[in-house]
Amino acid sequence: MRLTFLFLLSLCGCSKFLPPKDRVIALTGATLIDGAGGDPKSDALIIIRNGHIDAVARVNEISIPNGAEQISLVGKTVIPGLIDAHAHVERWATQRYIAWGVTTVRDLHGQTDTVLQLRSQMNLGSIIGPRMFSAGAMIDGMPTTYPNAVGVSTPDEARRAVDQHAVAGADYLKVYTKITPDLLRPLLDEAEKLRLPVAAHLGKTDALTAARAGVVSIEHMAGVVQAATGDATYSYAHSNFLTGWTVEEKGWAALDSATVARTAQALAQTKVTIVPTLVLHDMLARLDNPILLSRPGMEDVPDNAQSVRSVPSLVRRTGWHAADFDAFRRSRRRQDQFVREFKRAGGAIAAGTDAANQLLIPGYSMHEEMALLVAAGLTPLEAITAATRRGAQLLHADSLGMIAPGKVADLVVLNGNPAGNIGATRNISMVMIRGRMIRPDSLRATWK
Repeated sequence: MRLTFLFLLSLCGCSKFLPPKDRVIALTGATLIDGAGGDPKSDALIIIRNGHIDAVARVNEISIPNGAEQISLVGKTVIPGLIDAHAHVERWATQRYIAWGVTTVRDLHGQTDTVLQLRSQMNLGSIIGPRMFSAGAMIDGMPTTYPNAVGVSTPDEARRAVDQHAVAGADYLKVYTKITPDLLRPLLDEAEKLRLPVAAHLGKTDALTAARAGVVSIEHMAGVVQAATGDATYSYAHSNFLTGWTVEEKGWAALDSATVARTAQALAQTKVTIVPTLVLHDMLARLDNPILLSRPGMEDVPDNAQSVRSVPSLVRRTGWHAADFDAFRRSRRRQDQFVREFKRAGGAIAAGTDAANQLLIPGYSMHEEMALLVAAGLTPLEAITAATRRGAQLLHADSLGMIAPGKVADLVVLNGNPAGNIGATRNISMVMIRGRMIRPDSLRATWK
């Protein structure tokens, strides 16, 4: 195992994965998109020292330190390392994230001891992978939707679940669809005492109620339809996960434009962050298209990765048919409108994917998500900001998400400029994480 690890690192051009001391790298000549949302800067000079960004300027504005390793990036574009703000990290996927420029993941459910161990291994640099933040196991009502969730049925149990997550070392909490308002309030109260932010995939609580109560993020735009309509039918439907999921996904199509805009504005006023995972909704609407299993990016998914490849089993489990997929496709227009109106109202949007799940490819689906955000009405620069700085803000990770002095040297070198075409983010030349430059082709060669 140790020899294999050293071989992997040698292909990355490094003897160990953590940054060496007293190493200075100068990246010269690239166009810089720094994650702050401003216009790209041409002919940039980025000085990196010991895994952190030391200075950012234009070429010839400042001197390159003596002895620095110089890398010319003329004709290329540099963006911050991407942050997947909604992931379910599996061990096989860790290198895939890096190959696609995702240098940080916000994991939102897994067996607590397993995912926290994986987090430690990646964050300590003992295996190649992105920085990882984790909620551990999600907290759900009873009976839990998934057997490895933590179930609660009383306020005392909700508080105790928060305490257990804090002791285990979770970075934040995730609540799931069966958490009612009566359970959410004490859970949030305990979480606030322990300074644990709470992310919410809603079902029995609507989005406005949850946002006003203090959740920091709403995942998948869950609970928005219920908030827009005030219809308790959606809450009742979530007594069964698949029923609630189906009814809510279809419910978007029944909303009118004015209602969507009004709900988006009300949510933006709460300062909650939305992680829309448009790629999830898009894939749900197209599960009946077998071509998606052979689309670009799927070559990076192992044949035995059933979390991504098991589309037929999901369709059997849900009982969805052609009419359901048609309804899901009709809903896409309103989902896009919600994202557009929420952004227009000043709301914060962070890009996430829900990978690894059916058809959602770790790493690659972040690029699909950014393209869908642009199709929904964001500019390419706004989509990149959603995939970088907004994710860092959601994580309260001040050192991530931007290319600026003092930040960690996580960045992606692109062969094209995504400011004019967001598809250029998929054409990756190199990825730097923790100050180490990795070539995706060399990394892929180790798992082919």
